[in-house]
Amino acid sequence: MFENVIFAGGGSRCVWQLGFWHGANSAGLGLDETASYVASTSAGCAMATAAILNREQEALDRFKALTAANPRNIHWQNLRPGSGSPLLPHMAMYRQAMEELLSKDDLDVLQEKTLEFLIARRPGHLPGVLGPFLGFSVYGLEKRMTGRVHPRWSRKLGFAPIVADAGDAADVQELIAMVLAASCVPPVLPSPPYRGEHVLDGGMIDNVPAFLADQRPGETLVLLSKRYQRPLPDVPGRIYVQPSAPIRMDKFDYANPDGLQEVFELGAADGRAYTLKALSGGRTAL
Repeated sequence: MFENVIFAGGGSRCVWQLGFWHGANSAGLGLDETASYVASTSAGCAMATAAILNREQEALDRFKALTAANPRNIHWQNLRPGSGSPLLPHMAMYRQAMEELLSKDDLDVLQEKTLEFLIARRPGHLPGVLGPFLGFSVYGLEKRMTGRVHPRWSRKLGFAPIVADAGDAADVQELIAMVLAASCVPPVLPSPPYRGEHVLDGGMIDNVPAFLADQRPGETLVLLSKRYQRPLPDVPGRIYVQPSAPIRMDKFDYANPDGLQEVFELGAADGRAYTLKALSGGRTAL
C-alpha cells in the first residue's frame, strides 16, 4: 500500500513509531516490503533506521537496557570539579545505542532502499547560542499557539534544510553522525558541525518532514509521535496516523525503560488496529 513512510521527531515518544511498524507488519500491512523510501528527522531518524532494517524489537531492547542502567536524567554529581562526565547523559546514551545496534553489514542493507534524514542548517546571522535559543523558542511558541502539524515560522528566521542520504555514508560512524546531526538539541543533545555546517534538529524545518516524499511515486504513510488536538492535515497522497491515546512520557526521558515498553506496546496495538482498518478499506488516521 505505501511506498513511502515518514517518521516524525519527538524524542522518546518516537518509540511509538517502532511499535506501529512492528504491529502493522505483523498484521499484514507489509511496510517492510512495500516501503522503498523512508525519511525522518530528530529521534525519528533512529526509529526509521531500526525499522527499515526490520530490527524494531532489538532497538527497543537495547535502549531499554541503557535506560535501565541510567538512574536519572540529570547527573548533578557531575557538576563537581574534575568529574569528567556530562551533566546530561543523553547524547552519550544515544550514540551508544546506535553504535550497538548498527554494523558494517547494515550499510549494505540500507543500499537497497532510500533512507533520508532532515537536518537544519543554522542561519549565519544568528551566531553562537543565539541560533538554537531563538530557533527552539520560535518553534515551541508556534506549536503552542497554532497546534500545527507542520511548523512554518522557523524557516522565516533563515533555517534551511539539509537532506542527508544514509546511502552516502562511507561507514557506520558517518551514518551515526547523520542521525545525531538531525537530532541536535543543545544542551541535551549537542552535536558537532556536520560536514562543516553548524546544524540543529531538523524539526526546525519541519518536525514531520512529509514534504521530503512529495516528488516520490506512490502513497505516503506519515507516522506522528503524539496526538494533535487539531484535525490532521488532509493532503492527497498522504495518510497521517497518530497514537490512539496521549503519550505521557517526556521526549527527553532517558531513565524510564518501563515507559519505553508501554509506548512501544501502544504503537504495536495501534499498528495492528490500523492495518485491520486499512485492509478493510478504511483510510483515515487513528
